Amino acid sequence: MAAFGYLYFQQHFLKYTYLCLMSYSPAILTGTTNHLQRIFEVDNLPATNLEALEFKLAHLVQQLLRNDFSRLLHILYRIDVDEQKVKQAMVDADEEIIATRIARLILKREIQKAEIRLRYSGR
Repeated sequence: MAAFGYLYFQQHFLKYTYLCLMSYSPAILTGTTNHLQRIFEVDNLPATNLEALEFKLAHLVQQLLRNDFSRLLHILYRIDVDEQKVKQAMVDADEEIIATRIARLILKREIQKAEIRLRYSGR
């Protein structure tokens, strides 16, 4: 029964986290996307659709999990994602779930930073 409670909490927490990520201004999403493109060295991340951005980011994370774990760790360090949260996100055997969780952590942190940059830039 305890395992069921944990899974129930985990599923609802992830849904809540995802819903919290859905109400951001275009300026914040664009800033977040531009920064992520520089960090991941890609140029095709969607800047207006958070769900599409999360999907694409999860795919990039999954590729790094498979092929270049040390680069993924470097990116997480550079973005300043909480190490404990990353460890919690990696407690699963399913690589796709892990990649999605890490992508959400990256997005959450990058959105926080974009909000701060926007708030203090005077715009």
